[in-house]
Amino acid sequence: MDAFERNTASEMDNDASLLEGLFQLAVSGHTEGWEYEHLAAEVYQRLEHAYAAEPQPH
Repeated sequence: MDAFERNTASEMDNDASLLEGLFQLAVSGHTEGWEYEHLAAEVYQRLEHAYAAEPQPH
């Protein structure tokens, strides 16, 4: 496994941890606190970055 594969695997583990934390807070009904807001913002930012639309030429 090269450095790129290790980095990608580490990023995927981190993403899974963020989603798990967000899920646990949502299931337990703790969606009004700073932890939920922070996790939700981080997940949204990563999704937006990963799926950002390429600008279309005019």
